[in-house]
Amino acid sequence: MVPSDVWPINTTIGHDEDLDITAWRLETYGEVEVKLELSYDELENQHSNTTIISDHHCIDGWSYLGHEWTGVHLKEIITLTKPTTKANFILIECERDMTQCFPIDQDLLFATKRNGTTLPREGGYPLRAVAPGEYGYKSVKWVRKIKFTEKRELDSNDLGSIRWSIDLIPPEENPWNCENDTRKKLLKKIFSNQLREERQKRAEDALQKEFKQKE
Repeated sequence: MVPSDVWPINTTIGHDEDLDITAWRLETYGEVEVKLELSYDELENQHSNTTIISDHHCIDGWSYLGHEWTGVHLKEIITLTKPTTKANFILIECERDMTQCFPIDQDLLFATKRNGTTLPREGGYPLRAVAPGEYGYKSVKWVRKIKFTEKRELDSNDLGSIRWSIDLIPPEENPWNCENDTRKKLLKKIFSNQLREERQKRAEDALQKEFKQKE
């Protein structure tokens, strides 16, 4: 457990370098009757009316208790976007092609604020998911789109597991308090590979940038 005045932020794959908040939109698509394109101002001023207290539990073994999150609940988004009768899951799409899949009835908040203050960029600004009762990695940051689907789609962690020949984690084993040491080891393998690939990509990008500057 960490002190209440400290907010550890773990990140393997970061956010985009450039963000034009005036052009940013939260979009919904897929098995919906109404496709949404909500601006940040619309989210902040018209829909961010839900506040919850949720603890954060990291697979590394530490917990942060008592986060106060404010934002729009998935239930309100469902009311606005009107999913079809085929919709059973959502796939959250974030910056840098990160995705996370949930059942459509998941208790899920899309937060714009923490403890009454606008999220910092590294903490998920402009929008992040908060999934009570799940390990922290499920609360993905830098949300852009929500896709409503009939069947569960593979998300970033699933695709990474396949690419790195790691056993897939059964979706029913997501709750943070599920005692499963094997699952924790698999998650750490996934995150280690994500971090390694991200560091390699950033190093390659830096070399390309340096090369262009010398031309």
